Amino acid sequence: MNAKKANWLFLVIVASHAGLSLLVSYTHLLDAVLENIVLNIIVSEITIWLPAVLFLLATGTRPGAFCRLKRVHISTALMTVLFTLLMEPLVTVVNALSLLFTDNVVAGMSGQMVSMPLWGMLLGIAVYAPFSEELAFRGTIYQSYRQQGSGLKAILLSSLLFGLMHMNLNQAGYAFLLGIVLALLVEATGSMIPAFIAHFSVNGLSTVLMFAMNGLADGGMEELVAETESSLGAQEIWLVISVYVLLASFCTPLAGCVLAWIAGWEGYKEDMKALWRSRREKGGRLMSIPLVLGILICVAVIVIQIV
Repeated sequence: MNAKKANWLFLVIVASHAGLSLLVSYTHLLDAVLENIVLNIIVSEITIWLPAVLFLLATGTRPGAFCRLKRVHISTALMTVLFTLLMEPLVTVVNALSLLFTDNVVAGMSGQMVSMPLWGMLLGIAVYAPFSEELAFRGTIYQSYRQQGSGLKAILLSSLLFGLMHMNLNQAGYAFLLGIVLALLVEATGSMIPAFIAHFSVNGLSTVLMFAMNGLADGGMEELVAETESSLGAQEIWLVISVYVLLASFCTPLAGCVLAWIAGWEGYKEDMKALWRSRREKGGRLMSIPLVLGILICVAVIVIQIV
């Protein structure tokens, strides 16, 4: 795989994702998918992992070696969870900032989610979805960029694509930040496994909290979300942002220390230093026409939703 093929992969993912959304919105062909959150998750993630697998097979690339699926220490896995939790306040700040301009997409789906068993949602949202997205974005796309361009350029571009792929302003912002965090974990460990653990932790925590809130609301999750959104004005959102900015100012530097410990423990401390030095390297050309087309489609969908 190289950057050009990775760009074609992104365009295919975007086109299939957007095409699926159009079919759901304007036809009755996929009404069962729209009404069933489990089918929704399964089908939408297929448009991500299936193109990635097909591209790897078509190029004769071994997924395990190319995507850096090497084992890590158990202590690294545990510290990865801590690192993820320490990054949560900063992610929340970005999420809250987007709510000044758009709705919370995940909260809008909460009614359907809590109607299913918790174990089923954890399997779909915290295991299946992270596996699909990590294979495509920190695996196939990021590794292709990493081989051809500078490390920081590869991290930023693959993270931008990860954010845009969600095709809504709310998720695009914090998914971009998460993409950077997950790619840094890959660089700090030489493996995608910690990135999957972190992704699992983020999605799993939000799912468990959603079910907990539903329990406190006696099953009235949809009404609770509606009341919360109606009572949240700009002032309330800025208050939330202020609180989490304070938390992030304390937790994010600690997260950086944990990441440095992970890199040192796994033997990638010098690689992380080299990654920072690579910001001055030009590297190979990563942009191409398929990538630009994929980005334009994502931006167009996001703008249409806002308007």
